[in-house]
Amino acid sequence: MRNPSILLVDDDEVYIYVTKKILANMSDDISVKSFNDGERAIEFIQTCTQENTPLPGVILLDINMPYLDGWGFLSEFKKLVPKLSEREVNIYMVTSSNDPHDMERAKEFEQVTGYVVKPVFEDKLAEILTDVYDENW
Repeated sequence: MRNPSILLVDDDEVYIYVTKKILANMSDDISVKSFNDGERAIEFIQTCTQENTPLPGVILLDINMPYLDGWGFLSEFKKLVPKLSEREVNIYMVTSSNDPHDMERAKEFEQVTGYVVKPVFEDKLAEILTDVYDENW
């Protein structure tokens, strides 16, 4: 089992800072990378696929961001799925939006594993890691 790898895609610097701190306190083995817009995150994933480097097992994706928002990210990610082969990526929408329309729209993307309304606490992050990595993280 590989160590948990998380990609944070969110323009809220406080959320990124706090989430990184929480994850670091949970385990030294969790790898965390972050981008403040969907466009840079997609470029990172494209680079990983081109260079055949490991993809993050979990992406925590915000909806409202500059340049390329969460919906745009999902549309671009969907185009990359054929190039991912057997590499599984679990995308969780993590957003301040509790709008039922957003929740339903997220279900339209088969790449979305779950929808989480901020704030996100350690117990929810532990639940996500356990869902993705079983008990082996």
